[in-house]
Amino acid sequence: VVILRVPEYYDEFSCIASRCKDSCCAGWEIDIDDESYEYYRSVEGTFGDRLRESMFVAEDGGYRFKLKGPKRCAMLNDNNLCDLYTALGEEALCEVCTEYPRFSLVYGQVEQKALSLSCEEVGRILFGRTEPEQLIDIELPGDCEDDEEDPQYVAFMEWVQKEAVAILQNRELSITERTREFLAWCDRVQTIINYSQAKDDLSILEAWKNQDADREIREWEQKNIEGKEKPARNLSYEDFCDRFEIFLDMEELDEEWINTKAEFEQIYHEDTYEKLLLAYLNSKDYSELGYEHLLVYFVYRYLMNAVYDYDILSYAKMIVVATLVVRDMDAARFQRNGGSFTMFDRIDVARIFSKEVEHSEGNAEDLKEMCMMEEIASVDALYRQL
Repeated sequence: VVILRVPEYYDEFSCIASRCKDSCCAGWEIDIDDESYEYYRSVEGTFGDRLRESMFVAEDGGYRFKLKGPKRCAMLNDNNLCDLYTALGEEALCEVCTEYPRFSLVYGQVEQKALSLSCEEVGRILFGRTEPEQLIDIELPGDCEDDEEDPQYVAFMEWVQKEAVAILQNRELSITERTREFLAWCDRVQTIINYSQAKDDLSILEAWKNQDADREIREWEQKNIEGKEKPARNLSYEDFCDRFEIFLDMEELDEEWINTKAEFEQIYHEDTYEKLLLAYLNSKDYSELGYEHLLVYFVYRYLMNAVYDYDILSYAKMIVVATLVVRDMDAARFQRNGGSFTMFDRIDVARIFSKEVEHSEGNAEDLKEMCMMEEIASVDALYRQL
């Protein structure tokens, strides 16, 4: 049995096609899987000729559609509709077009799927919610291809993810307090994972989870987390520069991201950053609910990757850094709007960030690598910025 694990709003999504402000068929090159490529090469007639003319072999050996005009897929017509879909039907779409905006992470016998915020309709669904989102499990026949991880460790990480989401959805606390507790939680988990690896004994994880770990484990944990007090908040321009440094060198996928960086350079300076950020954070348009949804989204997107590399703390810091950069983008948008930040802005800013970072493996990996560097993204430094 395979478990399909999805957010409860997963089936609410339906593509709005030409009504979409930012077509997913524009702004980036679209990969073509091998099976679709061979099929497209076999299509006869005038449309088949157009298909073959519209594809190329990339430097990495993969296949892609050519872009025309302002980075628009060669199959995208002037009405923002797909000519390939119209001519050959939905079943003819290549894998990436069929799946988008869905993304998957497989661990054990679970395929965890969610919807990407690079799609504005997904943002409308997610940020329009008032209730905390939850994952639901659907049993399907078959087996997952990727089941090499130790079932005991996978089960432990599933519990860790559930606890992390519960922390972020605890509305009795402010979003700042929740985010700090989330970091502290992942820090503790990383400590015990490190200990279990040092002892080569995964049963330590289950014992710690069930609060019946022996004294040696508890003493080792305490020793490794002591002194990690939460420093006072400090919304400094220096911290902003440190966390945004990695984004400056990312592959630029979209004109909107280039404009974001230019806007930061224009309005954020040592004597303006904190003032502009506080103006937004103290405004009536600031929504803790929006950041709760964003943080939980990032948890579902990234945290379970620790199943493969045992590095949960780097993913946790990556989640917090991403949220802080989105917050900086929000404050800049608030300033640009003359002191206003609407639901449209919430959806749009998240879309711009997601499109730039989450749809480039290199950009996402650069962000994670930065978060592994203590001098740039230490737990204490991130506490200060919340």
